[in-house]
Amino acid sequence: MYRKNRILYAEWIFVIIYWIVVFYLYYIYIFWGYGHLFTDNILRQYFDSSYIHIEILVQSILFGISFNLINTLTDQTKIRRLALWKIIFIKTAFYLAAAFLTEMLIVDLFYLMGITEKNYYEFHTIATPGFYISFLSYFLFSILFINFFLQMNRKIGPGNMFKLLIGRYHTPREEKRIFMFLDLIGSTTIAEKLGHKEYSHLLRHCFHDLTDIVLKYRAEIYQYVGDEVVLSWTEKSGLSHLNCIKTFFAFENEINSNDSYYLQRFNIVPKFSAGLDMGMVTVAEIGDIKREIAFHGDVLNTAARLQAICKNYDCNMLISDYLAMNLNATDGFDKKLIGEIKLRGKQERIKVYRIDLEKINV
Repeated sequence: MYRKNRILYAEWIFVIIYWIVVFYLYYIYIFWGYGHLFTDNILRQYFDSSYIHIEILVQSILFGISFNLINTLTDQTKIRRLALWKIIFIKTAFYLAAAFLTEMLIVDLFYLMGITEKNYYEFHTIATPGFYISFLSYFLFSILFINFFLQMNRKIGPGNMFKLLIGRYHTPREEKRIFMFLDLIGSTTIAEKLGHKEYSHLLRHCFHDLTDIVLKYRAEIYQYVGDEVVLSWTEKSGLSHLNCIKTFFAFENEINSNDSYYLQRFNIVPKFSAGLDMGMVTVAEIGDIKREIAFHGDVLNTAARLQAICKNYDCNMLISDYLAMNLNATDGFDKKLIGEIKLRGKQERIKVYRIDLEKINV
């Protein structure tokens, strides 16, 4: 299954389960806070029956689906590019409308089934204004919480929020990883030509084109640093089907397929270069005021240095000897030894290979 779909399905399931829990907690709250009102009346019979559980499940699923549809549709519009607080505010308004509509749908459905004809009438005669205020406050808080959680999860990358919550990297760990430093060629000249604002728009469009490719080839976005993005893979996911190599050429192909847009909008077609290395790194959770998962090791330095010297050899991708030796197959692309090169900041020379596209299917 395509990784983007897996992430989307996982998010949908998480949201639906979240709303089932939220609705059940509110059901418990009603029993504790208003249980004395339900003694020997028709509402007590309703809450003691199985209908209340059916209502909660149907309401949760319908609202969970509506919630996810709102997220999916708004993420395909200009709303996704607004400030975080604006995104949360706009989506929250949609969520409240969806909550109202789903509640009305449940009421009408149960009324037609003859379940709630008297129940809802009796409930509204004994419910106080404080109940309705608490109801609105509870669900507004629940909506804001899940919306904020999902937005932050996307800000720091899928899965990283969960890793921070469980403290997976609270104690430093070692992992074998592949890193790619992907940088815009001629960035200084382009920035001077476009100006800082237009240059920022250019980068946003480029990295937007990179999103689906990152998901397809199982990469993780580690950092955005100016006009550079750092991608990472586990050893298995990066070497599998040459994902770490195909990512670059797929991104290059995506940019070229949109060349008419870039020419019309920015009067240039951006080009990127990449450096890759593989090896052991230390992974740790760092920071107090601002926390993030950070990687440390010589692998990152080597990949960055390889990217920096691409221009010296008139190529767009250089990889280390260690990564080249671990590639299981070379069909579809040309791997050519540049030679043994002494990289800045390193004591020993390393063998460096250039990678060029042949007939690789990206």
